[in-house]
Amino acid sequence: MPTYPHKCRACSYEWEEVYGMSEPTPTVCPSCKVDGQVSRMIAGGSGISVVLEGRELVQKLWADGKKMAKEARTNENLAHNLYGSSIHD
Repeated sequence: MPTYPHKCRACSYEWEEVYGMSEPTPTVCPSCKVDGQVSRMIAGGSGISVVLEGRELVQKLWADGKKMAKEARTNENLAHNLYGSSIHD
């Protein structure tokens, strides 16, 4: 059975757990006991990253886009990269 790394968004505790691919992902953090804040991470390759799914992914993308648009108001290079303009126009 595969070993999956997990991280709690409530307390940042990280651990590994062994279970089958068809079994549900744990939802309760073994450290702080908070339910619903556990993310399964992807391990391998160049490192570990958190898997974002569904609404959580959409919310993160939306927030990142708003943050970039706000920063582009004061950063000319970023604005040109985002909106496809050349600095020399």
